[in-house]
Amino acid sequence: MIIQVILASFVMSSCDNIQQKSNDKIIEESVDVIEPDSVNALEAFRGHFSKSSAFAYAVVGGRKILLVSQETFGNNEKTDLEAVEASVFALDEECKIVSLGSIRSQGTLYPVSLLDGKLMVAGHQFVKVYDIRGDIPELVLDDYEEGESPKLTKMFKMFENGTSIKFER
Repeated sequence: MIIQVILASFVMSSCDNIQQKSNDKIIEESVDVIEPDSVNALEAFRGHFSKSSAFAYAVVGGRKILLVSQETFGNNEKTDLEAVEASVFALDEECKIVSLGSIRSQGTLYPVSLLDGKLMVAGHQFVKVYDIRGDIPELVLDDYEEGESPKLTKMFKMFENGTSIKFER
């Protein structure tokens, strides 16, 4: 997985390339030209990963991101999966794919979740809240608490109010 992420990071995709492919297909179909958006560029980027990878999109810090996971679980092996870990990708201001890093929870009790536009992971004695900031996107640890404390109890309640991100293969 690490090698795939490194290789995928080197194979950068730009909105210009997506625009050209989209325009060629649209011209063939005689349909009005549609401008590409970040989901189209991120969608094309998915091809750089193995077939065992699962994918999800989210908006964090006002920015569309792609989450890629190798560790998913759920009742359906293709859709509606939850993840224990995820690599995070976004587009920079030049529409280039940027690898922002990865996040990991401690197990299936604490799937990768989203609340108020922030990513969250947790474990038996910790909660981490991530945001994405900057013109050049950066995954930032916005809040973190571990050990037994009133703040951790409050953060667990916040985590429970979040929505588990659904992945698909």
